[in-house]
This record gives sequence, structure tokens and C-alpha cells, in this order.
Amino acid sequence: MISCDREDSNDRRLAIACLVQGVYAMEKDRVNNQQSQSNALAPSWWASFGFVLHRELIDNTDCSIFGAIYKPSTPLSGAPKYIIAFRGSAPTIHPWKHIMSCFNQSPHPHHHDIACKALRETLDSASNMSADVWLAGHSLGSAVAISAAKRMVKERGAILETYLFNPPYPSLPFEKIESDMLRRMIRCSMDLATVVLEGVGAMFGESEKEFRALSEWVPWVFVNTKDSISMEYKGYFEHRKKMEAMGGAARSIVRVSTRNSFMVLYPRMARSGLETTHLLPSARLVINTCGEDNRSLHGIRQWWLEDLELECKEFSY
Repeated sequence: MISCDREDSNDRRLAIACLVQGVYAMEKDRVNNQQSQSNALAPSWWASFGFVLHRELIDNTDCSIFGAIYKPSTPLSGAPKYIIAFRGSAPTIHPWKHIMSCFNQSPHPHHHDIACKALRETLDSASNMSADVWLAGHSLGSAVAISAAKRMVKERGAILETYLFNPPYPSLPFEKIESDMLRRMIRCSMDLATVVLEGVGAMFGESEKEFRALSEWVPWVFVNTKDSISMEYKGYFEHRKKMEAMGGAARSIVRVSTRNSFMVLYPRMARSGLETTHLLPSARLVINTCGEDNRSLHGIRQWWLEDLELECKEFSY
């Protein structure tokens, strides 16, 4: 058994990535009508790590399984009482539809509602001890996890340990631009445009007070430098750090653009009342430089490998 040892981030990464994969496997078992059969694929993904399935989270429009709540089969030192995991788009979705849905990136409203309801109930079961409840998600499932985690910070002040694998960042992949000067010019231009539009964006984005309150929540964010869907998180945090180090007007501008973006101006986002899922005040950014094909770059399976070349950076607001 590999436990979720809080002191061993590699073991935690591996185990939690497998729990997320368990949600994908449950949905595949459901589609293949083999959930209750001996050849079901899903149980091995959590049983080998000493977890049991506590509850499935089901989309009430199509009966698909988009999330799961796990519990340790026996108490483990340093491990939570519950881990709630969310999958991304089903593997059967056409690649381009998947890419577009990732850049659209706001979780479906009823996924958000179901996730928040389940999270409230789980926190109640854990006597509102946020350390006993962890969240995890991959791709669009990360957007659900972010949305729910932000909601719990605002509602209950609950700071949840969170693991986000390849969360979508709705932006052109500026990190692919080789010229550092050009990348910086583009990002600075976008910062200035965001400041100009702040009066509109503030109606839907986080206020300075809300964003500062969220800064105590420091999720683990796992991205691949070659993954066009999530790679911009690296640029988002590193650009912010450089601008803040400059001080003066540059620091003031980036403090505004950090908590607002063009995405908050989207009418659909505004009407839905969802959290802006790509704007994070703080994070432990884990960067993977390995991978070749597009499927592996954005896939969950890269995160349970043991021989990865990883770089970890911590950013705070």
C-alpha cells in the first residue's frame, strides 16, 4: 500500500492522480455496462492505495459519473478522511471539442452545484475540519475543484488541500513565443487593457478583499510546459512575480490584472454566477518538462509516473 504521506509529495501526486483516473474508469465502466461485474476497471485505481469508494457524483442530465468521494479503508497517518476527485471530459469526445471546452473552461453550473453540495455535506461529516477533506481534479475537473474550493473559502473560511492536474487556462499559449521581450510586451498590454476595463470586470470578478482572503488557499497546480491548455499558468505566475518586483505602477497594474481578466466579461460567465476558475492568488506550481504527443501532454497518466523531471515553485499574493 502506498499511503498519502503528507511529507512525500511524489507519493501524494502519484496516489491522487490515480484516484482521479478512478473517476474516468468509473465512467468507462458505466458506459460499458460493467460496473457490477468482476471485470470492472475502476476499483483497482483506489483499492491499491488503501481507499474505498464512498460516493459517486452523478450528472443528473445524462447519468454520467463526473466525480467521486473516496475514504481510506483504514486510518492513515497524515491522510485525509475524504478525497473528492473530479474528471475532465470523457475520452470519447473529439479532440478539438475537448480543446474548445477546456478554453471555455467554466464548469457546467449543475456540476458546480452538485460539487458544492457534496463538499458541504462532506465537511459537515468531518466536523468542518478542512484538513480532513482534500480536493483533486484533472482538466475540466480541475475547474470544478477550483470553483468549489473558492466557494468554501468564501462561505466557511475552509482552506482545502487541493490538487489540480492540467487545469485549463483560457488564453493563447504565449509561453510558446520564443522571444521573452515579445511575451512581456503582450502580457503588459493585456494588463493595461484589463485595468482599463476593471470597472466592468469588477462587477463579476473578485474584489481585492475577496482575492486576498483566497490567498491563504494554496493549491498544487500541475502543468506541462508543452501543454497548450494549461501551460499559461507558468507565464501567469512568473509574469506577476516580475511585475511585482518592479514595484510602483507596474506592481499596481499587475495586482489588478491578477484578479480580473477578459474572461470575467463574458456574459455567460456573469449570468451563471460561477467562480472565475483560472484566477488563482497563490499556488504551488509543479512543472513537468517531459512528454511528446498532445494526448500525453494534457493527460492524467503522466502524473503517476515516478521518473518525471519536475520543478516546483511557490507563488503567493
